[in-house]
Amino acid sequence: MKTDKYRQLTDVHLLHRIWRSELELALQEVNFWEDLLGTLDETIDPTLMPVETWRTEISQLHHFRRLIKRLLNEIQEVNEQVALGVRFDQVLDKDTRLNHQYLREEMDSFHTDFRAFKNDIRQYLAAQPAL
Repeated sequence: MKTDKYRQLTDVHLLHRIWRSELELALQEVNFWEDLLGTLDETIDPTLMPVETWRTEISQLHHFRRLIKRLLNEIQEVNEQVALGVRFDQVLDKDTRLNHQYLREEMDSFHTDFRAFKNDIRQYLAAQPAL
C-alpha cells in the first residue's frame, strides 16, 4: 500500500474512533439528563413551569438517543466498507469517500445540535425552583 493511501486510511480510522468515543460519551450524557429530568417529574410545579416544556426536553433526549445509535451504526458500516476496501486493495474508493463525507456532515450537525440542546436543558434545569 502506498504511503499516501496508508496515511489517509489511518486518518479516517482515527477520526471514526474519535467520533465513536464522542457519541458514546454523548449517550452517557443523555442517560444522565434523562435520569435527572425523571427525578424532576415529581417536583414540577405546573403553575411555575409548564409540564409541556418538561415533556419536550424528554422528547429531545429520546431523539438524541436514537440519533446517536444511528450514527454509531453508520460509523460501523463505513468502517466495514473501509476494511473490505483494504482487503481487496480498493482503499477509500469513491463510494466509501462519499459515505465518509456524509458521515462527517452528520457529525458536524450532531455536534451543533447537541451543544445547543445541552445549553437549553441547563437553562431549563437552572430555572427549576426545586433545584
